[in-house]
Amino acid sequence: MRWRDPVVVCLIFAAGVVPVASGEAGVSVRDAWIRETPPGMTMMAGYMALRNDTSRTQVLVAASSPGFATVMIHRTIVKDGMARMVHASQIELTPNASLIFAPGGYHLMLMNPKRTLRAGDPVVINLEFRGGLVLPVAFEVRK
Repeated sequence: MRWRDPVVVCLIFAAGVVPVASGEAGVSVRDAWIRETPPGMTMMAGYMALRNDTSRTQVLVAASSPGFATVMIHRTIVKDGMARMVHASQIELTPNASLIFAPGGYHLMLMNPKRTLRAGDPVVINLEFRGGLVLPVAFEVRK
Protein backbone atom coordinates (compact mmCIF):
# COMPACT_ATOMS: atom_id res chain seq x y z
CA MET A 1 0.00 0.00 0.00
CA ARG A 2 1.24 3.45 -0.89
CA TRP A 3 0.12 6.89 0.31
CA ARG A 4 -0.22 8.05 -3.28
CA ASP A 5 -2.99 5.52 -3.88
CA PRO A 6 -6.33 7.39 -3.47
CA VAL A 7 -8.09 4.14 -2.50
CA VAL A 8 -5.70 3.70 0.43
CA VAL A 9 -6.31 7.28 1.56
CA CYS A 10 -10.09 6.81 1.35
CA LEU A 11 -9.91 3.58 3.38
CA ILE A 12 -7.82 5.27 6.07
CA PHE A 13 -10.29 8.14 6.40
CA ALA A 14 -13.27 5.75 6.34
CA ALA A 15 -11.73 3.96 9.30
CA GLY A 16 -11.68 7.26 11.20
CA VAL A 17 -7.89 7.42 11.38
CA VAL A 18 -6.13 10.66 10.56
CA PRO A 19 -2.53 9.57 10.09
CA VAL A 20 0.72 11.39 10.51
CA ALA A 21 2.61 11.49 7.23
CA SER A 22 6.33 10.91 7.62
CA GLY A 23 9.09 11.03 5.05
CA GLU A 24 12.30 9.05 4.90
CA ALA A 25 14.20 12.27 5.55
CA GLY A 26 12.65 12.84 8.99
CA VAL A 27 9.98 15.31 7.91
CA SER A 28 6.47 14.72 9.26
CA VAL A 29 3.02 16.28 9.07
CA ARG A 30 0.12 16.08 11.49
CA ASP A 31 -3.35 17.60 11.67
CA ALA A 32 -3.56 18.24 7.90
CA TRP A 33 -6.89 19.78 6.94
CA ILE A 34 -8.63 21.87 4.29
CA ARG A 35 -11.31 24.41 5.08
CA GLU A 36 -14.64 23.54 3.46
CA THR A 37 -16.07 26.25 1.18
CA PRO A 38 -19.47 26.75 -0.44
CA PRO A 39 -19.97 24.88 -3.74
CA GLY A 40 -18.55 26.72 -6.74
CA MET A 41 -15.65 28.37 -4.90
CA THR A 42 -12.41 28.21 -6.88
CA MET A 43 -10.04 28.76 -3.95
CA MET A 44 -9.57 26.76 -0.77
CA ALA A 45 -6.89 26.77 1.92
CA GLY A 46 -4.93 23.90 3.48
CA TYR A 47 -3.37 23.83 6.94
CA MET A 48 -1.05 21.48 8.83
CA ALA A 49 1.72 21.15 11.39
CA LEU A 50 5.02 20.50 9.60
CA ARG A 51 7.94 19.05 11.61
CA ASN A 52 11.63 18.58 10.80
CA ASP A 53 13.15 15.92 13.07
CA THR A 54 16.54 16.00 11.38
CA SER A 55 19.79 17.79 12.13
CA ARG A 56 19.72 19.70 8.83
CA THR A 57 17.46 22.34 7.35
CA GLN A 58 14.66 21.01 5.14
CA VAL A 59 13.35 23.31 2.40
CA LEU A 60 9.76 23.04 1.20
CA VAL A 61 9.84 24.22 -2.43
CA ALA A 62 6.44 23.25 -3.85
CA ALA A 63 3.19 21.36 -3.39
CA SER A 64 0.85 19.64 -5.82
CA SER A 65 -2.33 17.59 -5.77
CA PRO A 66 -4.31 15.55 -8.26
CA GLY A 67 -7.40 17.15 -6.65
CA PHE A 68 -6.54 20.74 -7.63
CA ALA A 69 -5.31 22.51 -10.76
CA THR A 70 -2.72 24.47 -8.74
CA VAL A 71 -1.31 24.40 -5.21
CA MET A 72 0.77 27.33 -3.97
CA ILE A 73 2.49 28.08 -0.68
CA HIS A 74 1.26 31.39 0.76
CA ARG A 75 1.65 33.49 3.86
CA THR A 76 -0.77 36.08 5.17
CA ILE A 77 0.93 39.35 6.08
CA VAL A 78 -0.72 42.27 7.86
CA LYS A 79 0.69 45.68 6.95
CA ASP A 80 -0.89 49.00 7.95
CA GLY A 81 -3.95 47.13 9.18
CA MET A 82 -4.50 45.39 5.83
CA ALA A 83 -4.09 41.64 5.41
CA ARG A 84 -2.77 40.28 2.14
CA MET A 85 -1.49 36.96 0.86
CA VAL A 86 2.08 36.66 -0.37
CA HIS A 87 3.43 33.74 -2.40
CA ALA A 88 6.31 31.94 -0.63
CA SER A 89 8.69 30.41 -3.17
CA GLN A 90 10.17 28.22 -0.43
CA ILE A 91 10.06 27.67 3.30
CA GLU A 92 13.15 26.74 5.28
CA LEU A 93 12.40 24.49 8.22
CA THR A 94 15.34 24.53 10.62
CA PRO A 95 16.62 21.37 12.35
CA ASN A 96 14.34 19.89 15.00
CA ALA A 97 11.73 22.61 14.46
CA SER A 98 8.03 22.81 13.62
CA LEU A 99 6.00 25.24 11.55
CA ILE A 100 2.25 25.56 11.88
CA PHE A 101 0.24 26.35 8.76
CA ALA A 102 -2.88 28.06 10.14
CA PRO A 103 -5.49 30.68 9.25
CA GLY A 104 -3.83 34.10 9.28
CA GLY A 105 -0.34 32.70 8.62
CA TYR A 106 1.26 30.17 6.32
CA HIS A 107 -1.18 28.09 4.29
CA LEU A 108 -1.50 26.13 1.07
CA MET A 109 -3.60 28.01 -1.48
CA LEU A 110 -5.59 25.37 -3.36
CA MET A 111 -6.88 26.60 -6.72
CA ASN A 112 -9.67 25.16 -8.87
CA PRO A 113 -10.72 21.92 -7.15
CA LYS A 114 -11.45 19.17 -9.65
CA ARG A 115 -14.63 18.20 -7.75
CA THR A 116 -16.86 19.59 -5.02
CA LEU A 117 -15.31 18.82 -1.63
CA ARG A 118 -17.37 18.41 1.50
CA ALA A 119 -16.49 17.94 5.17
CA GLY A 120 -14.98 14.50 5.70
CA ASP A 121 -13.58 14.14 2.18
CA PRO A 122 -9.92 13.11 1.90
CA VAL A 123 -7.48 14.91 -0.42
CA VAL A 124 -3.84 13.98 -1.05
CA ILE A 125 -1.37 16.85 -1.34
CA ASN A 126 2.25 16.14 -2.22
CA LEU A 127 4.80 18.29 -0.38
CA GLU A 128 7.99 18.67 -2.41
CA PHE A 129 11.31 19.36 -0.71
CA ARG A 130 14.70 20.42 -2.05
CA GLY A 131 16.74 17.30 -2.73
CA GLY A 132 13.86 15.34 -4.24
CA LEU A 133 11.85 14.24 -1.19
CA VAL A 134 8.12 14.15 -2.01
CA LEU A 135 5.87 13.60 1.00
CA PRO A 136 2.26 12.64 0.13
CA VAL A 137 -0.03 13.90 2.89
CA ALA A 138 -3.69 12.97 3.46
CA PHE A 139 -5.65 16.15 4.21
CA GLU A 140 -9.23 16.04 5.55
CA VAL A 141 -11.84 18.60 4.52
CA ARG A 142 -13.37 20.22 7.62
CA LYS A 143 -16.12 22.79 8.29
